[in-house]
Amino acid sequence: MARPFRKIAPSVGLGLALALAPAAAFAQDLATWNQERVTQYAGELSTACHALYDELVALPSGAQIKREPYFQAREDVRSMNAAARHLASALESGEDRESTDPTFRRIQTLRRDAEESGRQALIPAAVMSKVGPVGVALLKLRPYYQAESAGE
Repeated sequence: MARPFRKIAPSVGLGLALALAPAAAFAQDLATWNQERVTQYAGELSTACHALYDELVALPSGAQIKREPYFQAREDVRSMNAAARHLASALESGEDRESTDPTFRRIQTLRRDAEESGRQALIPAAVMSKVGPVGVALLKLRPYYQAESAGE
């Protein structure tokens, strides 16, 4: 059995190296502001936040959750959804990093608040599956804002 593994291991390593190489190149590209790309990612964030909010609101009234933290999480996500729509709209109208940075920072704060409330509320897995796309969109946006605010 060790022999087949030895033949596969180098190709797995090569595959990982090839898969990670474009990601590294992509990450380097993120340090420079790209209005078109940032606007696209903000649109993805807005769509993902809306889907998450819809899923939270659609929870049946008999769901096994802790009600107080659930309502706090729902309010945080509602606010995050509104802020994400605003961010996407501002970027579509041509606003730059400096003018949209406060909104992005607010979204990050709301995300952290919603995460904590959601954890306390014991939100069902079906709803939590909608959290992933929000996180992915934020990860795509973050380097544009952090790189610029770091003085680059």
